Amino acid sequence: MLRNILEVHRPEPAANTTHSDADRGLRATLWTIWTVAVVATALFNAYADIAAGRPLNLLGLVIYSALTGSIGLVVMTMLEIWLNPHHFID
Repeated sequence: MLRNILEVHRPEPAANTTHSDADRGLRATLWTIWTVAVVATALFNAYADIAAGRPLNLLGLVIYSALTGSIGLVVMTMLEIWLNPHHFID
């Protein structure tokens, strides 16, 4: 009886979720730009403290990096929607 139930209620095949190479390339490019922006912000703030002879302001470093990362994620999402709109259509 269990075998009959399992044969009758097979899961439906998943929708076509394959992404083209262009989609992967776009995502990789956007994530690389985002990562470089966050790291560059952290390095710029650390360099400013070191050049001025001050101790590192770790709280400021975290705040500026988090702010850059958050704004970068919003911008990255908007760019992806603009450059690849068919991916977001239901």
